[in-house]
Amino acid sequence: MDELCAQGVGTFLDHFDLDYTRQEDVRTVVETMMMARRTHRNRMHAYFKKFPSKEAALLKPHPDTTEEQWKELCDLFTSETFMKRSEQNKKNRSKLTVNHAAGSRSFQRTRACMKNQESESILQSCIRRIIQTKMAFGTLEGAREIYEWMDAFQCQCDLEGKSYTEIEVYLEILDKKSGYVQGLGRALAKARDEIEAMRAAREKDLQEFAKKQAEMEATLRDHREEQRVEQERIRLEQEERMKREQEHMRVEHEEHMQQEQEHMRKEQERLRAEISKELEKKMSSVMEKKMSDMSKRLFSQFGGSKR
Repeated sequence: MDELCAQGVGTFLDHFDLDYTRQEDVRTVVETMMMARRTHRNRMHAYFKKFPSKEAALLKPHPDTTEEQWKELCDLFTSETFMKRSEQNKKNRSKLTVNHAAGSRSFQRTRACMKNQESESILQSCIRRIIQTKMAFGTLEGAREIYEWMDAFQCQCDLEGKSYTEIEVYLEILDKKSGYVQGLGRALAKARDEIEAMRAAREKDLQEFAKKQAEMEATLRDHREEQRVEQERIRLEQEERMKREQEHMRVEHEEHMQQEQEHMRKEQERLRAEISKELEKKMSSVMEKKMSDMSKRLFSQFGGSKR
């Protein structure tokens, strides 16, 4: 068994460029080796069941094993634990309504693993499972071809921004048969119909979303146009109001200036009249005084000469 694992690792290194610092590559190699080991053990068990007893099987080892390895396998196949588990697995398989293609892993466990694969994309999972299947049956060239094919398909999906379920990837890459999808087992016609219905529903949803988006964009454009018209109307109203206010202020200013000028003119006339009256009074007083003085001088001159 160790020799088989060593051969498998060597085959990987010869045909694939793997980076053992990446968790995905390490997990792929480990799970592939585990599947190869289980496949080899199942082949040995099928060969063992052809014999009526353990002693008869020991007399004719399988060509792909040594006598020591075959003895260990016979001891395993006749152990109480193995026989009890084998019997229970037979009962479990008899209750299945579809063919099971996940080895010893149950449907529930398979679903849980698919949900918990956070670091592995669906395409990586499909690539890993297909390569494991091809490696288990010794068709490495086919596995490498599918590996390169799906790697290119993944790049295309990344560029186009598309997403696929695991079953959709198998339907896209592998050949289709009636009621069968390579790599997933038989009795999947219903699943394919469901996938097609889901894809049609998704396309319909996308079309409806695009339609709603177009309607929203049209509504947004109309709303923006209404806002622009409203803003233009408000701007014109503000300009008109400012013009009216400026005109009103100009008229008020002119009226105020006229009133001020009229008030100043009247005040000047009043002051001029008061000044004129004051001057007249002063001149009248001066004239009276001069006349009085003159009368006195004349009286003194003429009155004194008569005496």
